[in-house]
Amino acid sequence: MREKTLALVAVVVVVWIGLESVATAQRNPLADFFTGPPPTVVDSEEVRKARVRLVPGARAHWHSHGWGQLLLPEEGRGRFQEQGGALRELVPGVPVYSAGGVMHWHGAAPDEGLVMIAVQGGGAEWGDPVSDEQYLAEPVP
Repeated sequence: MREKTLALVAVVVVVWIGLESVATAQRNPLADFFTGPPPTVVDSEEVRKARVRLVPGARAHWHSHGWGQLLLPEEGRGRFQEQGGALRELVPGVPVYSAGGVMHWHGAAPDEGLVMIAVQGGGAEWGDPVSDEQYLAEPVP
């Protein structure tokens, strides 16, 4: 009888520890830092990010992203243009966003390299190379 009781207690303890582990694993680690329900991660598997360094003169071809693209310049200078829009300068601390499906290009300045973080999702559709005329135009302030 005593062995059965000990076995039952052991099973209860193992089950209790298992349930406690599941509850802890399911608890959002941000719950202590938000008022109301904490955030949950959604649809992040298709979100891509890259930190890239471009040498002076390097630039991407025209392209678009299904979900859009966010560029976060960190150092140096660069250029950015959406199709039909004005050429803009990329500078550290000033993010640039291109909406999903909008053709655009970006690259380093002709005389200075660029380091930036690029975040995008939904794949890419590539177009033609950016002409020297487009690339060397004067950016708008």
